[in-house]
Amino acid sequence: MNRKNLTAAVLAGLAGIAGIAGTAQAVNLNPDGLGQVLIYPYYTTNGGNQTILSVVNTTDSAKAVKVRFLEGYNSREVLDFNLYMSAWDVWVAAIADDAGVPTLYIPDNSCTVPYLYGDFDGKQPFLSLAYNDNALFSNDGGPTGIERAAEGHFEMIEMGTLVGDSAIDATHVSDGAGGWAPADCAQLVTNWTRDADYSPLGDWTLDPQMDLTRNSGGLFGGAAIVNPFNGTMYSYNAQAIQGYDKTEGERHEEPGTIHPSLNDGSEHTATIFFGVPSNRAVDLSYNFSVEAVSAVFMHENIMNEYTLSEALSASTEWVVTFPTKNFYVDEDIIDFGLYWEPDPSDPACGGWMPGDLNPAAGSSSDPNGNIAGWEQCTFLSYEVFDAYPPFTETFDGTACEEAVLKTWDRNEQTFSEERSGTRPPVVSPSLPGDCDPEIQFCEDVHFQLCYETNVMRFGDGVIFGTPVIEGNSLLLSVQNEFENGWGRIDFDTQHPVTGARHVDTVGLVGLPVTGFAAFEFENNFLDGGVKANYGGLFMHRGNVRRGEAIRDYVGGK
Repeated sequence: MNRKNLTAAVLAGLAGIAGIAGTAQAVNLNPDGLGQVLIYPYYTTNGGNQTILSVVNTTDSAKAVKVRFLEGYNSREVLDFNLYMSAWDVWVAAIADDAGVPTLYIPDNSCTVPYLYGDFDGKQPFLSLAYNDNALFSNDGGPTGIERAAEGHFEMIEMGTLVGDSAIDATHVSDGAGGWAPADCAQLVTNWTRDADYSPLGDWTLDPQMDLTRNSGGLFGGAAIVNPFNGTMYSYNAQAIQGYDKTEGERHEEPGTIHPSLNDGSEHTATIFFGVPSNRAVDLSYNFSVEAVSAVFMHENIMNEYTLSEALSASTEWVVTFPTKNFYVDEDIIDFGLYWEPDPSDPACGGWMPGDLNPAAGSSSDPNGNIAGWEQCTFLSYEVFDAYPPFTETFDGTACEEAVLKTWDRNEQTFSEERSGTRPPVVSPSLPGDCDPEIQFCEDVHFQLCYETNVMRFGDGVIFGTPVIEGNSLLLSVQNEFENGWGRIDFDTQHPVTGARHVDTVGLVGLPVTGFAAFEFENNFLDGGVKANYGGLFMHRGNVRRGEAIRDYVGGK
């Protein structure tokens, strides 16, 4: 082995060791609920529902946080702004319908830019600009009315830790009348103010990193969907991502922009936990930061319960959200260029395999000869012409992903229209018999999840009130199921036309998914004729599996 090849092998080996030692430093989904990024899988203002939300800064440092709301069809943003939290601060808001317009109501005086609590009287309508055909954004083929913004999900991304005068400005002080208010939100607005011709003027327009240091995490949050007419409340904890970014305030971005996004983090490696039978955590390296974020949500399948009990007038709806999907399917976002990876079959690449640290991560030009120690390694280019894996279809009003739903009742029976007859026992060894539809469930129930947020309704009971908009709806109806039971959605499927499978670039099988099941019960039998409604929410469970990475290399250098 020549010296250059030996160097490549050593680097590859060190990368593997670093992956083990650096697990805590990689992007990970924190089971303790604290993080730099918070993903809230659902909001709605349909059917009389309102969504209340909160975020808590548990640290002794002030923070800059991007708050972003994304509609449910293609995750085009409908509102975002900067939030500046003092140490130990809590910020709360609510999303409700206002004459047909989804609107954010803010009863909290923590600093935002623009200052929504003061200048806008704590009320900010959602906007349809990002999915309408206009001078700034293209029409993506989905509905164009503001009602499209009534369902979706939202995220909060820490941009950095505030220090100096800006931290003082964001900190609550006594207002002299028994209340507390930030010292000077107006100064933070001034810091982001531009001249009339949009040229830089305020301190942060000149230097966004002024008074900013590395983000430190420690955020947690939650939301609840409340229906005051039914008397129900469905609450959940936001999912917390740690290890997203390690820069010194470089994620601090101007309000009114799409940055920082989940693809702007500095870290491209994700820590993935594989359950039974592996029971181990593995670090996997990706080309783009959003892939690392997606990896912590990747599941081969998800599972939950449902109930349609007539005695309880029960209703069940599942929310299935793909929080990073638009980075893979929105043609305004997808990078149609090339990226490069070492050739796993080339000995000069030191035994590199998909998921190892990639020295050319994110490169859009030929990296050969530009990476110390890898000059003799053959780099292969991978071109994205359609949806980026693991998704298989770009968005043109829909972006449908094939899935399989299978359900069981509480006595482990699976659904079929008829079930009769017997199958006598046999000795072993024996060949498996053909499926008999008279006594077995022989066909998978294939269906498609076509949007960023999908609402699956079991039976006829309505919980979230998902409507049909311009002939489209986020709602899927599941009929002819057992009265009570559980179900599994399997994402280990392939596109019915292209044959593309749901596998990401390092071999994780499935799709990046989150969500929950919501149950509603109605009691009409209380003394005195009092009607009562009850609600419960349960997050999906799932399985993580890694198979062989699927590649479609178009050339090598």
